[in-house]
Amino acid sequence: MAAPRGWPAGIGGAVRRRLTLEHLLALVLGLLVLVVHDVPYMLSVSYWDDESWVAVTTKFPLSQLRFTTNSTPIGWTTLLRVVTVARTEDARLMPLAFAGAAVVIAYWFGRQLGWQQREAAIAAGVLAAIGALLVPAMLVRNDLKQYTADACLSLLALGLTSRLERKWSRPALIALSVAVWGGMLFSDAVAFVGAVAFAAICLVQLARRAWRRFAEAVVTGVITAILMLAVYKEFDAAAAKSGLVYSPHFRNYYLPVGKGLHASLEFITAQFSAVHNIFNLGPVWLAVPLFVAGVVTVLWLDRPATAIALAALYPEMMALSAAHKYPFLDLRSSTFLFAITAVTAAIGVVGICMALHRWLKDWTAIPIIVASVVAVAAFAVGAGPYVRMHSIPNEDERAQTLYVAAHARPSDVILVNLNSNWGFAYYWPVGQPARRTDPSVVQDYEAYFPGQPRIVVALNRDSSAVAAALSQAVKESRQRSCSPIWLIRTHVSTSEAAAWRASLKSERLTATPVGVHALTIIQVRGSSQCR
Repeated sequence: MAAPRGWPAGIGGAVRRRLTLEHLLALVLGLLVLVVHDVPYMLSVSYWDDESWVAVTTKFPLSQLRFTTNSTPIGWTTLLRVVTVARTEDARLMPLAFAGAAVVIAYWFGRQLGWQQREAAIAAGVLAAIGALLVPAMLVRNDLKQYTADACLSLLALGLTSRLERKWSRPALIALSVAVWGGMLFSDAVAFVGAVAFAAICLVQLARRAWRRFAEAVVTGVITAILMLAVYKEFDAAAAKSGLVYSPHFRNYYLPVGKGLHASLEFITAQFSAVHNIFNLGPVWLAVPLFVAGVVTVLWLDRPATAIALAALYPEMMALSAAHKYPFLDLRSSTFLFAITAVTAAIGVVGICMALHRWLKDWTAIPIIVASVVAVAAFAVGAGPYVRMHSIPNEDERAQTLYVAAHARPSDVILVNLNSNWGFAYYWPVGQPARRTDPSVVQDYEAYFPGQPRIVVALNRDSSAVAAALSQAVKESRQRSCSPIWLIRTHVSTSEAAAWRASLKSERLTATPVGVHALTIIQVRGSSQCR
């Protein structure tokens, strides 16, 4: 019996020996996301339009997950069901958790690049983690979207590529493969990083004439590509439709190669100028050399495939933009690119210090410490306006819905505009929503309540759909002794607002503000059908 008792103790002792102050440091850096984000704010503000159609997926049966998920990765939406507390915003802790994990992975990535001096390795880890923590693109991610997962899994793919180069093994190659195709269940961006990583690995082994490794990399790469394609076809292809890819918003982020080289260069310059603050790397004359220094440092540390992947990432994303497949430097969907750039630049700071080693000799630690302190201070100052930022749009779907739930009589009619349907369905405390096909939205469906006919949901935002929804609500009202109509509207466009005014005027009705901001009530009176 002595052996079984000693076995767990031995495992525990081994774990404790493996845990060092560096592990604690990495953990603390990851937990700092709870400081730089205003967590109480995140957990108290109502979901807005782009979040509510993600949150409402938790209201439908698991069997409908594929039909309701749409452009959000299905693994991310599945995990969302585990952490969601009904009618709360607690699920925003999930993107925050991915942000914290990204910081820890950034530390590991910078730390294990193969530095000869321990001080340099720790400094690189710390600066890389600070870069991932304080890059504004991550700081403004307070919403219920998967973009912090993009950054997290993209950095993981780069870290695993570096680890494979440090010590080649089939398990390490398989781990990278799983991180890429498996990561696609939670992130779209990891596919782009994984593609250049495998291409770079194969290229390096080919250049070195390491035929066995080249064969292993090619076979694993092909298998990974097949699995990536399977994940894409099974879960992502339905979301990559023209309504989303060619939306008015994304159209501004596609490289105009058809207009010639000059127009393309102007586009690239304009895109970088528009978001240069989001990189948090200072002016272009400083940001570009720091990023290049980071790539060169990774190459100098005998991580050529990792360096090639980093260098190829921007050309790859420009090519995808030119093909109208992915927007270039859009603040949300390029979060991973901003984070990788900041982490690479942070590694470049330490690399520059190490390049001066032959002059510094035994005093290497001093400039590394000084440069690290200066870099952290610069990161902090640049990130200052974005720390604990209240970046969630003020569309209080929760307040409107819960006010109506508390004050409307059972006979009252509830009229919901198109863009409020998902938020209303998420927050409405009575019954379960169903979904119906709606080609007017990129999600392809809207939520409605077939068991509660008094709830009328508009099918579109144009004048005819608005008029039809209002007419149906009035009809329901007259069948209920002309009961009031509660009008819930959020995310209203200018043209939609005009459509509502015109429809109300046509029906000789007035929407009167009541209760909370943007909520109105319509009194249906003066009709012979009222009883």
